[in-house]
Amino acid sequence: MPGDWRERADVVSALSWRREAVTRAGLGTLLERLRFEWTAADGLAEPGGELEFRAESDDAVFVDLFSRVLSESLDTTSTREAARVGSAEQARQDVAHLRDLMVGDRSWWRVAVNRDGETVGFGIPSANLSFPVVGYLGVLPEYRGRGYVDAILVEITRILVAEADATTIRADTDLVNEPMAAAFLRAGYRNHARRLVFSAG
Repeated sequence: MPGDWRERADVVSALSWRREAVTRAGLGTLLERLRFEWTAADGLAEPGGELEFRAESDDAVFVDLFSRVLSESLDTTSTREAARVGSAEQARQDVAHLRDLMVGDRSWWRVAVNRDGETVGFGIPSANLSFPVVGYLGVLPEYRGRGYVDAILVEITRILVAEADATTIRADTDLVNEPMAAAFLRAGYRNHARRLVFSAG
């Protein structure tokens, strides 16, 4: 959907009968996601230098980190599923999905460590069949609000340019995840569309 779809009568009209149809089919829960895009013309933001990024081949490390970032996360889908199956199982599913169903290279995944040697988060550069993508970005709850999200996003972008020759990178975040949306804008990504996801609940 275009970003201003609510203000466009033609788009609202085109959506209305589709929304009615999916609601009748039992898909009455709507999740709105912002779609972001970075291109080479936008330029690479400079890394801040406050974090070190380490490759980590052990999936168990990422399962632990995924589980920890679920606390107070604004990722609607993961937190909803975690409430159903538990955070550890949801973390295993998220890691498996990114490792096995995405086409990005597993060696691109990074753990973010601060100057005190403490792990503060992680970044997963990846790709789908069409574009390099920001697969996932997480900051541990106790380190949120310190600007680490910006450094991790810059590193994800840098890896995709260096390793995947990316000239366009795509990323999505939930409409309610305002901190992540703001980080994309600071890193030079543009909100080019919205995605409406209907589900059974």
